Amino acid sequence: MRRKMQYLLLLLALLCTLNVAAAAVGGAGLEVDENHTKAVNWSVQFEYEQLNMTMKQMQKVSFVITVVETPTSLENNAQFHVMNDNVDVAHIDQMEMSLTSRLDGVMKMRGTFNVEAKLLGYTHIYLELRRVGFETVQSQATMKVIVTRTMTLADIAFNIAVACFVIIIYVNFGAVLDLEDLKRIALRPVGPAIGLFCQFVIMPVLSFLIGYLLFHDMIELRLGLFFLGVSPAGGSSNIFAVLLNGNLNLSITMTAISNLAAFGMMPLWIFTLGALIFRDGNFAIPYRSIASVSCTLCVPIAIGVMLQRYAPDVTGKMLKLLKPISLLLILTITIFGCVLNSYMLKLFTPKILIGSCILPWLGYVIGWLIATILRQPPKDAITIAIETGIQNIGIAIFMLNFTLPQPQADMTSAVPMANSMVTPLPLLLIYFLKLCFCRNSEKSAKEEINEIKETELVAMMASGREKEYAKSAQRTNLV
Repeated sequence: MRRKMQYLLLLLALLCTLNVAAAAVGGAGLEVDENHTKAVNWSVQFEYEQLNMTMKQMQKVSFVITVVETPTSLENNAQFHVMNDNVDVAHIDQMEMSLTSRLDGVMKMRGTFNVEAKLLGYTHIYLELRRVGFETVQSQATMKVIVTRTMTLADIAFNIAVACFVIIIYVNFGAVLDLEDLKRIALRPVGPAIGLFCQFVIMPVLSFLIGYLLFHDMIELRLGLFFLGVSPAGGSSNIFAVLLNGNLNLSITMTAISNLAAFGMMPLWIFTLGALIFRDGNFAIPYRSIASVSCTLCVPIAIGVMLQRYAPDVTGKMLKLLKPISLLLILTITIFGCVLNSYMLKLFTPKILIGSCILPWLGYVIGWLIATILRQPPKDAITIAIETGIQNIGIAIFMLNFTLPQPQADMTSAVPMANSMVTPLPLLLIYFLKLCFCRNSEKSAKEEINEIKETELVAMMASGREKEYAKSAQRTNLV
């Protein structure tokens, strides 16, 4: 019995010892935690709440740090660092700090740093306090930096050059228009009706679905793609109709109808499907822009029609220059547009490029399939496909600039800008393939015709009809 009591007392003593040790360890951990959670009461005030800059601009910014001093406020290893949450937009350099005052337990430090604007967009700049053995603390105050772009002399020159090219091209279009063919299209507008359905039913729904799948959480990019989808046909569709041997009369008619229909169809789509993307609907439709596009199409074409009637010799010369000038315009816009807007390339994410490719390229395929199923002539089917896939990028960018603040408007414009670069690619590829593979067949066909004509001319000479031979040879350029 006594032994049992001894064992019991020994066990109780052991338990007490363990409890004391555990308490000691717990007390030491608590003390460490307390040491590591000693907060520093500090704040920062930047010179600007919001800093507006243009690309490649450098700006010096000052700030003041206020610290409420305690015995362990700032150790020797404490450091302040200026941080930036988007290094692609702005770069921070040359930070300097100095103590300015220490009074009534409050210490103030003043510092400066340089901000270099690199790319359009926005970022937030803040301070971090770093101490060895402590968690990094971020300042509550931040400075928002907004970077926009400026219109340079090169941009203005490029816009003027493109405008001159477009005027010349449309005067050429008017000079080669077949007015009888236009009357036939107006009396039986099957092609324009198919184009209108593809342009203002297929493309808006397609742009909405693609935007929802690719940019579900990026409202601005969804708006950019949707505004592109509801825009009318672009003027470059007429140029590609010429290059790919489509029906130019049908193309011009469809472009004009599309731009006129945009007055009613764009508001309809923007305030139905568009309301799901931009729910408050706080933006206006650019009626002036749509009207100016329509006038831009009509006035030069009317000048060309007048030349066709009153100066047929000039019209003949212009007809020979139509394809070269059209190709030159497309290459000029594509190459110099890419060079001048090269900063946009940094904004082109894989999703933006995929969406910009899918929308026009699917438009080509769907437009051609519908036209073929409805038994349209091959030239008309090609024209309808081109009109469906090519959107008026200028109107889309105008709407984005009118709707969204900067730099969001320019950032969202990356979608139509990417679209302008990828839209012509399949059409240019088809055109150059036709040049390479169809030239030999065209040459052989011409050679066969010439051989037949040469045989006929030799027969004329053998029968004594030398005068007829001379005239025919002159016409066929064999003499």
